[in-house]
Amino acid sequence: MSEYDDPYDRSGQFLDLMIATWWEHNGATVAEALKDLPTDAGPVVDAGAGGGQGTRLIARALPHTHVLAVEPSLLLRSVLLSRVFEDPDLRARVTVDGDDLLAARLPDRIGGLVAANLIGHLGPHERDRLWEDLATRLAPGAFALLNLPAPVEPEHVARTRMTELRIGARSYVGWAGAEPAGPERLSWQMTYEVHEGERLVSRDDVRYDWWTVSEKALRAETEPHRLRVLSHGPPEAGLYRVLWEKE
Repeated sequence: MSEYDDPYDRSGQFLDLMIATWWEHNGATVAEALKDLPTDAGPVVDAGAGGGQGTRLIARALPHTHVLAVEPSLLLRSVLLSRVFEDPDLRARVTVDGDDLLAARLPDRIGGLVAANLIGHLGPHERDRLWEDLATRLAPGAFALLNLPAPVEPEHVARTRMTELRIGARSYVGWAGAEPAGPERLSWQMTYEVHEGERLVSRDDVRYDWWTVSEKALRAETEPHRLRVLSHGPPEAGLYRVLWEKE
């Protein structure tokens, strides 16, 4: 297993809570796309599986398909493994890999790949390696499904409340803002607060870099690998299929 500088070593405890809304809004659109994948062409890879929200969705949408869930973060992978173990169906069909996507030993043929909220962790050279690898591994009819989160160009993002939810006696609040950090890069400042009544129980401030990718850039960098990009679902979802272009 390769060494991994975990960007979620402090914020991972809050990640499932903060991205739940994204899955609520986009889960049905993702599932719709997954039903077009071949069912007997190899496992579907859940790249950057996190705590397993996408893994469970893939398994529901493709009830006879094996899933390879790739998650390098130890904290997030602990949640993922627990969820898989607690569900007999997932336990039989989901394999968890702790490498990052580019280091993971993927099968020679895969029946698809899901990369939800992942692409910004990969720089241009890393994405080029990914496209080259996918072009050789995607089975006929298979595709990668990914999203391009806004903004797709470096720009100021005003600090705003992402979400607020209540669990027991405590409220969990997430804040986010960003500034350009160079060509194709953003620096995100995240704040995670835990409140109990009027008392601030804890506050974690986390900063991380994110590579922006526009639809135009995605098409340009996949085309040399004979991969075709198709939009999927409503524009605000920012979802795209990346598939092998036949001769």
